[in-house]
Amino acid sequence: MNLASLWQRVIAEWKIKLLLGGAITVLFWGGYFRLENIAHPRIVQMPALAVDRMIPFMPGAAFIYVSQFFTMPLVIWLMISRRQLLRCCGGLLLLIGASFFLFYCWPTAVARPESVPGRFFIYDLVVGADQNRNACPSLHAAFGVFTAGCAWEVFRGWRYSRWLIGASWVWTAAILASTLLIKQHVFLDLLAGGLLGIMSWWFAQKISGRTTAAENNNGVAQVTRTPSGLKS
Repeated sequence: MNLASLWQRVIAEWKIKLLLGGAITVLFWGGYFRLENIAHPRIVQMPALAVDRMIPFMPGAAFIYVSQFFTMPLVIWLMISRRQLLRCCGGLLLLIGASFFLFYCWPTAVARPESVPGRFFIYDLVVGADQNRNACPSLHAAFGVFTAGCAWEVFRGWRYSRWLIGASWVWTAAILASTLLIKQHVFLDLLAGGLLGIMSWWFAQKISGRTTAAENNNGVAQVTRTPSGLKS
């Protein structure tokens, strides 16, 4: 995989990537901040388990936390087939819709530790922009697991694919750990978010079939429907 091949991947179906990606981004952030500011009569405080109390507060880990805003679009822009992109967008819409439904019907929050403003710039940006609401399920966990599943699809068939897929899961684990280190979430939030991410990715695969190596590398593949579901 050389630079020319990577560039061909980036520009493949660029209109779908730009328009659908932009629309989902606007939909997500608009809905997310709207939900954060709804006045609920009762907000559930997520309990801290023993594992949460064992983990120290490390606001410096916020740079790993915000890295998801770059790694997730990167994986999507490396997709090459229209079916793959539409399946990914469908899974994301399912993930967002399910999480927003839970945030509205069962509002949750986490307790944040006190910190000295100005010491950790990125952490200050996170807590300044995001309230301690919409805690469970953790969207960082949900998007992280979903993105790692998409990375498996994208990197399958590449040279050093095992290393690339392994690196995507290692970085996902680091992002999940960062949510606990900066006390943005508790362990139960991560469990719920991880489950949501797995279910959204699985459902997206189920309804349209997995990507073949030919489709992933060349953007061309035929999918046949069998009685047991969609098979490549």
